Amino acid sequence: MIKCEKINLSFPKQFICKDLSFEVFAGESICFSGPSGKGKSSLLKVLMGFITPQSGNIQIDGLELNSDTIAAIRNKMIWLPQNSNLPVDSANELSDLLQMNAKQVERFQQFQDQLGVRECGDDKSFAEISGGQKQRIVLAACLSLDRSIILLDEPVSALDDYSIDLLFATLNSLPNKTIVSTSHNKKWIDYCNRTIEL
Repeated sequence: MIKCEKINLSFPKQFICKDLSFEVFAGESICFSGPSGKGKSSLLKVLMGFITPQSGNIQIDGLELNSDTIAAIRNKMIWLPQNSNLPVDSANELSDLLQMNAKQVERFQQFQDQLGVRECGDDKSFAEISGGQKQRIVLAACLSLDRSIILLDEPVSALDDYSIDLLFATLNSLPNKTIVSTSHNKKWIDYCNRTIEL
């Protein structure tokens, strides 16, 4: 489903990777792991087409990632950044921002239930809830869009062990989702099928 060949990526003061090649198969979950500052988040942005590597080839669902295919590829993906600084203040505003239809709103509420944050939904201000609760609401919104590829940047950074277990149970209930993530968390790393060390 995702195939990266000889990706070379660096910034003026930061080296990320040289000749990095990997494949992620449909339904598989992988995790980029490594010290802070190694560019794990940058690799997710490469897959989304937000950052262009110096060289290398990226194919997603058989489509080579380029300016002609980027819109179609992004329609297959959902990306949860580490810091979700969204211009909204509630779950209802978030569903409006994402232009959810009635079915997606229903799924959004179901995922909030599964992730243990339904009481934080609807019109409740994000200022009144914890960072971990907000993170789970944003994740519930991402899952409700039903994309086949889920990119998660440090998805459990603000979650306690109980909330992490709720997330595992939720993801396990979703068939054939491909998950590419970054994390330092041992529980999350152990949950994933494979880890790529940077």
